[in-house]
Amino acid sequence: MKNLPKYQYAEEILLKVSRTFALNINVLRGELHNAVLLAYLYLRIADTVEDDPVMQASEKERVLGLFSNIFEDESKLLERLEIFMAALPASWNDSESYDQQLSVNSRNVVPLLLELPAQFRKPICDVVIEMCAGMAKFALREEDARRGGWLTLDSVEDLDEYCYYVAGIVGKFLSNVFYAAKPGIGVEKIKIMKTLDVSFGLALQITNIVKDVREDSLRNVCFVPEEICKRHGFNSSPEMFLPNANASDRAAVMAELVEKAWKHVLDGVEYTLLIPRRYARIRLFCLWPLMMAAENLKAIGNGAKIFEVQGKVKITRDDVKRILKSTMLHFYSNSWISQTIEDLRQ
Repeated sequence: MKNLPKYQYAEEILLKVSRTFALNINVLRGELHNAVLLAYLYLRIADTVEDDPVMQASEKERVLGLFSNIFEDESKLLERLEIFMAALPASWNDSESYDQQLSVNSRNVVPLLLELPAQFRKPICDVVIEMCAGMAKFALREEDARRGGWLTLDSVEDLDEYCYYVAGIVGKFLSNVFYAAKPGIGVEKIKIMKTLDVSFGLALQITNIVKDVREDSLRNVCFVPEEICKRHGFNSSPEMFLPNANASDRAAVMAELVEKAWKHVLDGVEYTLLIPRRYARIRLFCLWPLMMAAENLKAIGNGAKIFEVQGKVKITRDDVKRILKSTMLHFYSNSWISQTIEDLRQ
């Protein structure tokens, strides 16, 4: 893939690193598509550094800082890109991980930023810089937490801050590029959208946290705040995963997090309904992940199923196909969207 034309590489590596987001991104067209595609790949590179199991937190902080520097001065972008790439682990050059392959082939995607109009470049630079700072902060916090054996969060405030950096700021980015791309999203409308865009991102992230809670526990990671667990009879988050943990208490913990996810989904729907109907592709871009999140939350119910079944509680591929078909037929209908979400919420 190294010798492919640059945008072809970007399109093909997207399919390798995330089929789900590829589906959403590829419904977009033109400069908006290119801006969202590149932003996603840049954030994926940052996430790959933060998620590396070998690098020390201080090294992650340094490398994330080098990546952030690329986007702080366009006149030095190519020079700073080379410095960042030289700092990546040598083992990544021969890695089978598509995420690490993307990172070591940054030359194929980062310079494309300079080909975008300025109104798209600034939102991309802003979101990359802010996410790198947040990820560096949480990498250092994770190292301290790991000394106790588990990575946990103390409070709901900590959860909100974590979700903001990994997902909420993406919602902010989307508002900015939607506004840049479509004149029908005017000043007054974008002001309202910006009161909801962080919540749009949090809807998807918190739903994933709920859905993946057992899988994360196998890595000694729990994003369910200690504050919530203690409210329902546990001394700590890891106690939820003990074989003798009280089933009703576990369900109560997860029900609280499910309710939090639903509130953000409802905000996300309100955000989507503000997008003019004539921008069908942007509506679908937003609707698909929201509908999938809502259906996952419906399947999870009050949270008890998470601990009652062997596999992960989630929607099937057939469910995804059904969601795509139904939203393509009804994307324009605010009443259909609202009623569908309300029915799933019951």
